[in-house]
Amino acid sequence: MQKIITKEEKLKKEKRNQLIVGGILILLMLLSTLGYALTGRSDTNSSVKVNYKGISFVKNSDYWLFNYNGNDFSTSYHPEETKNISFSNKLTLTDYTKKPLYFISESGQPNTEIARNLNNIILRFQPACLLSSDCSGNYPVKDCSQDNVIIIKRPVNNGTEKIYQSEKCVFITVNEQEETRYADAFLFSVLGIK
Repeated sequence: MQKIITKEEKLKKEKRNQLIVGGILILLMLLSTLGYALTGRSDTNSSVKVNYKGISFVKNSDYWLFNYNGNDFSTSYHPEETKNISFSNKLTLTDYTKKPLYFISESGQPNTEIARNLNNIILRFQPACLLSSDCSGNYPVKDCSQDNVIIIKRPVNNGTEKIYQSEKCVFITVNEQEETRYADAFLFSVLGIK
């Protein structure tokens, strides 16, 4: 048999339950705010900062962030991590400013790395075909004497990895696992950092 309770007792019990639930919610909100504040502070202190040729590089979870000549950049590698990659580059950032940039590549990652960093500088970027090669897609055909083209390809028979320039074309010959590092070496060279 159930005990008969009055309306007054029922309201008193509901009010007590509401106060308990409200107190628990307030406690959870305070603890979560405190946890966020403490976690946020420790993450800030653990950032890696490196100064390279007067430029401050800050490592977040994925990229090295830096500002150069008023532009923000984010690369996967720091210039020191690309120092063994040589590239005698005659092109500068001015050569790419407000002009289209074309890519010929089997992989998207190095294209993304370069395009993400030059996006605010170039007019646009898109896939293309080189005048002297076979084209498997419906892409515009470009010529090294007139167009800025970046060609990323694999070395033949595990040959030498390198970056070289022919007129306005930059050839990055590299194995797949090193593509992004070579793309960053190209970026540092074009920016004049390396």
